[in-house]
Parts: sequence; C-alpha cells; structure tokens
Amino acid sequence: MQESAASFRRHGVPAAPEAIRRLRHDLTAWVLAAGVDEDRTGDIVLASYEALANVADHAYRSSGPGVVDLDASASPGRIEVVITDHGRWRTPVPDPRPVSVRGRGLLLLRASADQADISSGETGTVVTLAWDLEPVRP
Repeated sequence: MQESAASFRRHGVPAAPEAIRRLRHDLTAWVLAAGVDEDRTGDIVLASYEALANVADHAYRSSGPGVVDLDASASPGRIEVVITDHGRWRTPVPDPRPVSVRGRGLLLLRASADQADISSGETGTVVTLAWDLEPVRP
C-alpha cells in the first residue's frame, strides 16, 4: 500500500462486494483528509464506487474472480481517480423488466464527475474520473 497526502493507491483488490465497500470507505477518508468539502467528497466517492461496482458486476463474470486497481491523486484544485480492471468488457444483458433499474451507471459517472473517460481493450477497462475543486477560502 502506497499512500501520501497527494496520492492513494490500492492495487490487486478483489473485485468482490465486501472488498469494494472497504475500498470506498478508505477512499472517502483519503478524500476528506485531502481537504475536499463533504458535498464534493460525496460526488467523488459516488462516481468512484459506481465504477468499482461495475468491475465487480461486469468485468470478470465469465472468467471468475478478478482484481481492481485504484489510483487517486490530489493536486492543487483537482482530484483524479483511475480505476483499472483486467477483465473483458461484456455487452450488458437487456433487463426484461418494463422499467429497468439497471444500466445507468455510466450516466451516473458522467453526471458526478467533471471529466469521465472510459477506455476498454483486450487487457481490461480503465475509467479515469476527475474533479476540479474550488479554492479554499480563508
């Protein structure tokens, strides 16, 4: 585990619900310690957790349990979170219910972050999320 005030890294975290929840709590504590206000912290953690949950739900379904990497960094006026899996992108299965409660994760990511980039390939998916922060007033 490498961690400093400017960065937060967790690599090889099992892509399982309990481990992902623990990672969400650790990320929340790091973002708050970086001096981000509670409302903006909520946005950062919500989008990050959604990306992490997508890994648990989608990246490794056919190949068994996998892992996820999270790299977060803080610089003056900006927080960036990069979530990487090493699975394979699966086309989502259509939800047979008349009103689907699923399939809105990417919309949530884009609505919660100032920048959301997603790239998928043969070696996995990388989600890069970024937030511009308001300067702290004395």
